Parts: sequence; C-alpha cells; structure tokens
Amino acid sequence: MLRRIQDQSIVIVEDDPYIGQSLSDFFSTRNKVVVFDSAEGARAVERDLAGANIFILDYKLPGQNGIQLFQHLRESFPAAKFILITGEMSYEMAENTRTLGLDALMLKPFDFMILEDNIAGLLATSGGAAAV
Repeated sequence: MLRRIQDQSIVIVEDDPYIGQSLSDFFSTRNKVVVFDSAEGARAVERDLAGANIFILDYKLPGQNGIQLFQHLRESFPAAKFILITGEMSYEMAENTRTLGLDALMLKPFDFMILEDNIAGLLATSGGAAAV
C-alpha cells in the first residue's frame, strides 16, 4: 500500500543534476527539501540543516562518498533516517550499509513512489520521527 510522506525535512545529496532535481520536484510539494551536489556542500551548511530527519545520499559523490558522509552526519542527526542510493550494488556494499547502520539501500534507477513508500515505512517503525 502506498503511503505518502509529508511535513518532513529531506536532505538530498546527489551529484547528478537530473536525479537531484527530479527527487526534489517529487518530494517538495509536501515536504521541505534541500539538494546538494556534493558531500562537501552539505557539510558546509550542516548547522543550517537542523531539523532534517531524512537524508537521501548518493554513494558516488565527488570527493567524499555517501557512506563517509553518512558516518559524519550520523553524529549530528542521530534520529534521522539515512537512505543510500547507488547505481552499482555489490554484496560488500549491502553488508557495509547494514553494519554501519544505514536505514536503507536502493539501486538506481528506482521508482520514486517505491522510495516514498519505503521512507513512510521507516517513519512508521520509528514512531514518526524519520524513516525509509
């Protein structure tokens, strides 16, 4: 069953401008959305992201990758939900994301409605604080 999320604060870090803008367009009608094209861009304004409860991070980013960014942001946003998106999946990556505590891993290309349903499921299991 499709569950629509709303009134969430979503941070998207994606270096592909088409994917970043498409995700923003999809979620921004019902949520606060901020998009960055690099880990460094998100880290530079980290203090301004207070209240963010959902992070959608691309794995392959210029400079720091999505897992490294997650490890940094987890300290500042312990209650947030973190979703890693990637165009290349491996068994080691799946194991790393689970071991490190990422909330979800999705292989690109993916259906945005399925992503939203996954996020809603995460939010529901965490009492509404944040999820995927």
